[in-house]
Amino acid sequence: MFSNKSVAFFGATGGSTAPCLAQCLKAGYTCTALVRNAEKLTTLLETSHSVPHELISKSLTIVVGNVKDPVPVTQTLFPAILNPSDPTKGNKSVDIIVSGIGCYPIIKKGNWLPEQEDPTLCQDVISTILNCLRARPPLVKPGLAMLSTTGISKFGRDVPLLMTPLYALLHVPHLDKKVMEDIAIAAVKEERAPIGSYVLVRPSLLTNGEAKGVHEVRWDVENGGIAKKAVGYTISRADVGGFVFEKVVRPFESGRDEGTGKIVLVTH
Repeated sequence: MFSNKSVAFFGATGGSTAPCLAQCLKAGYTCTALVRNAEKLTTLLETSHSVPHELISKSLTIVVGNVKDPVPVTQTLFPAILNPSDPTKGNKSVDIIVSGIGCYPIIKKGNWLPEQEDPTLCQDVISTILNCLRARPPLVKPGLAMLSTTGISKFGRDVPLLMTPLYALLHVPHLDKKVMEDIAIAAVKEERAPIGSYVLVRPSLLTNGEAKGVHEVRWDVENGGIAKKAVGYTISRADVGGFVFEKVVRPFESGRDEGTGKIVLVTH
């Protein structure tokens, strides 16, 4: 079944975001993606996710640039295909934004602890996205779906006890994710909010395993306490992407549930 829904992707070549983008394209959605390397994304979609080249050409607008640069970010949020009469100033944004921005820890020579190449990447990117929306208020406020992480709940430990030593090593990237979440949560409460709603998806430790399907994903909403039904060890990136498509993007309706948000834990 095809739809006129429009979706913007940031971090589109990521292991969780790319599967979601592929499913959106196959569902007939109009998609935009901001990447550093367009060929890398098209090759990934064609070879790893079986998206036909013709479908990519028809339904995906690829913007090449830096995720911290407001010019390409604005082009991704307000694609010309949605604003044909005024591509540079039209205020028809995409319906929903999917951000899977993150960076892998690196171990520098002489150090045994992992470091982040850009320790504020996630918070900087969401700030740029929101500022672009504030500068060019859209006709209908878009929804926001962001990939975050477990281990940062304000209600306490939301990972198995045996995982806590590992999560302690991830303090810096987790702090960045927490600040990112706080920025999004605060934004939806603004008097002139740049987004209509948000869903923060917190997966357990990510793996590169095969997708098992959304029916194999345990998930729970954090609502006044730990989301106990979804405390687990690991989940594949592919299943996180599938979950975001099936449970967040596909049921999303533009303009509905404005001023709301939720945090969802997912695991196998």
